[in-house]
Amino acid sequence: MRRATTAATLAVAFVGLAGVQPVLAGESGSSAAAVDGNAFQKVTLNDRPGEPMALAVLPDLRVLHSARTGEIRLHDPESGVNFLAADMKQSPQGLYQHDEEGVQGVAVDPNFAKNKWVYVYYSPRLNTPVDDPATAGVNEGDAPEMGTQADWDRYKGALYLSRFKLEGTKLNFATEQKILEVPVDRGMCCHVGGKIDFDSKGNLYLSTGDDSNPFSSDGYSPIDDRAGRNPVFDARRTSANTNDLRGKILRITVKEDGSYS
Repeated sequence: MRRATTAATLAVAFVGLAGVQPVLAGESGSSAAAVDGNAFQKVTLNDRPGEPMALAVLPDLRVLHSARTGEIRLHDPESGVNFLAADMKQSPQGLYQHDEEGVQGVAVDPNFAKNKWVYVYYSPRLNTPVDDPATAGVNEGDAPEMGTQADWDRYKGALYLSRFKLEGTKLNFATEQKILEVPVDRGMCCHVGGKIDFDSKGNLYLSTGDDSNPFSSDGYSPIDDRAGRNPVFDARRTSANTNDLRGKILRITVKEDGSYS
């Protein structure tokens, strides 16, 4: 779905131990209903986050949070200040924004206390056509719905899963290690995805959207065989294709040099 551009409040709930009991396997879950609501505290991290996408809590309880428009901020709970840790528009790769593309997930390495790695899933600028403000009434960044393979090739792009060192309150762009590249068809909505998480064994999980337009198939799966139709109207090329990284939950183990197994 398209992202709302209105300001929203980004908050996190902290759970106290008193009154909270774990639900064990095999139990009905009735104990969960007895949790005391007073055990939770809502703390506002940023009341003007732009288009908030994800957050990650550091070991020292500072909180990174990302916006699709490129800003990655670092909230300091002691002072309440949000530092601009990075603006991906200013990175050497730049930032591509169209519909849902931009900055998506952010996560911290399980061994962050020692290695300071922060993971970001984002859309590098590349050479994709973008809107020319001088030409009113037309958006050159919009891919055509009908055309030829040559038309689609102009909008071939990718999202990068990269990691950067957090030095103080800033991500150091010079330390970027590109871990994984997910090819996409740009210039038309939708379904980017991009949640990053780790399990207890250090495996990295990345969710990717199907990179398909769902609005022209009357609520059914996007499957369009018409000649000259933009590929984004056919999800068989992505989520239904086991040889494609889109529409999946990917699991990798990142190595020290930034490669993976």
